Amino acid sequence: MSGSDSLEWPEKFDRTPSGERRPYPHNFRVDREDAMDKIHDELRKMGVENARVETGGASDPGVVVYFTRDGQDFAVPCDRWDNRRDNAQAIAKYLDAKRALDRYGVTTVESEFSTAALRLTKRED
Repeated sequence: MSGSDSLEWPEKFDRTPSGERRPYPHNFRVDREDAMDKIHDELRKMGVENARVETGGASDPGVVVYFTRDGQDFAVPCDRWDNRRDNAQAIAKYLDAKRALDRYGVTTVESEFSTAALRLTKRED
């Protein structure tokens, strides 16, 4: 987990304006460390590669999870809530829900994760 002053937010996802962030209204009942552990547990269950959790500086509650699955890069960001714990727990719940869709046979994780897929662009030197 990184905690730099500048959070690397994925380009295709909009940031929540700081004035619109609110406390999560339903009380997740976990501490920040547990929320981060739950993210790592979900990623392990998914069998992903190169997983990393990024956070910003003290004034930025955003959390972004980057990972590779089956050779494709993904990002799952959340900054809707006013603190890291709730944003991290929201990501863990999201990952669990996406895995559940695959387990129940409703759809595949790959199709559901298409919204989280990162565009791969080649940089010209």
